[in-house]
Amino acid sequence: MNFEYLEGKRLTLDVALDESMVWNEDPRMLDLHLVATSALLGVVHRVSYELLNRYLPEGYTAVVVESNVRHVKAIPTGTRVAVGVRVVGVVGNRVKFRGIVMSGDEKIMEAEFVRAIVSRNYLRRVTIEKAEKVQRFFGV
Repeated sequence: MNFEYLEGKRLTLDVALDESMVWNEDPRMLDLHLVATSALLGVVHRVSYELLNRYLPEGYTAVVVESNVRHVKAIPTGTRVAVGVRVVGVVGNRVKFRGIVMSGDEKIMEAEFVRAIVSRNYLRRVTIEKAEKVQRFFGV
């Protein structure tokens, strides 16, 4: 299947960063209520999924297979940010994105990542096969 029609597609959403995104690796820093890098990247990935979901044929989904992120500036929870993603390349079933998170005119994060477009049936089949192997191994 050809997915080149996705090249150049873009989406920007306004997102509120809530307490569920707080960076909690260092308990002594919790009172700052800073957003975790992983949570912010999750938002960028989610916006890219929302973009692709508008264009993918029925029965297909897109999974992240590679990410490169630069968290440029700390940001507290409770802040609203603009999250933008753009498709910058398509090779086969792999869609390359660039994403950015902005708070006003300040860059918070930039990311490049790849999503693979796959059949939902394929994912189900692979998951069931792996579960069956584990069950046989443990005699369940």
